[in-house]
Amino acid sequence: METTTKNTTVNPPRASERVERSQGGTPTELREAWTGASDALSKLYEHAASDLQTRVRERPYAALATAAGIGFVLGGGLRSITGRMLLRTTAQVVVPGLLATLRDTDQ
Repeated sequence: METTTKNTTVNPPRASERVERSQGGTPTELREAWTGASDALSKLYEHAASDLQTRVRERPYAALATAAGIGFVLGGGLRSITGRMLLRTTAQVVVPGLLATLRDTDQ
């Protein structure tokens, strides 16, 4: 007994068609939404980049200290004894000045 089978290939729906069916929108609407979102992100990035460049030009040492601090934290520096000591010392120096500044702005 010999059986033969036909190879019938059913193409699965493309990703855009699956999204269209699940979201209820048309591909054109999805493209427009994507374009709008990417344009908004581009504008946000450009604004943030220009603002950052301005701040770095105005206060280069503060920018350098901020970058060093972020690198230290991301590098796991707070887990070390030195990191904890630096954090404690910074809190003792910065927090009173910050509180004084906030009290002056409230009045």
